[in-house]
Amino acid sequence: MNAWNDIRYAMRGFKRTPLFTIVAIFSLAFGIGANTAVFSLLDQVMLRLLPVKQPEQLVLLKERGMHYGSNSGMNALSYPMYQDFSEHNDVFSGMFCRYSFDASLGYGNRTELVPAELVSGSYFPVLGVTAALGRTFTPDDDRVPNGHPQVVLSYSFWQNRFA
Repeated sequence: MNAWNDIRYAMRGFKRTPLFTIVAIFSLAFGIGANTAVFSLLDQVMLRLLPVKQPEQLVLLKERGMHYGSNSGMNALSYPMYQDFSEHNDVFSGMFCRYSFDASLGYGNRTELVPAELVSGSYFPVLGVTAALGRTFTPDDDRVPNGHPQVVLSYSFWQNRFA
């Protein structure tokens, strides 16, 4: 009964100061919405594990200081450095390398710029990811320098792009 009286008293106060009531409601709504958006982003980027085998064991190697050679960007190591690390690896269960870039993809008379990655043959085995259809790369694909180019299309990319 006491709570009901408090609610009625609050409603009378809101009725007397409608501008304050509107500002308070919008401030609460904005604060709750912003908090939800920030937590959702943090959850997606930092808290959820990647959909790969043993995501908690993934490690990113990066070089500090000046970069030599043709590598660029943050966390950049050259391919020869990757090969050297991979050949002398006594610590990790496996290693792979990747390089992101934009590629032109054409079909018929239409061409689009799409995000792509050059990856080593150990990329999919180390991540524990398999193909839904066809096959992924294997370390044997790295043995022939300048061998036949191969492509793996990511379903999640195309699903998000054309949904």
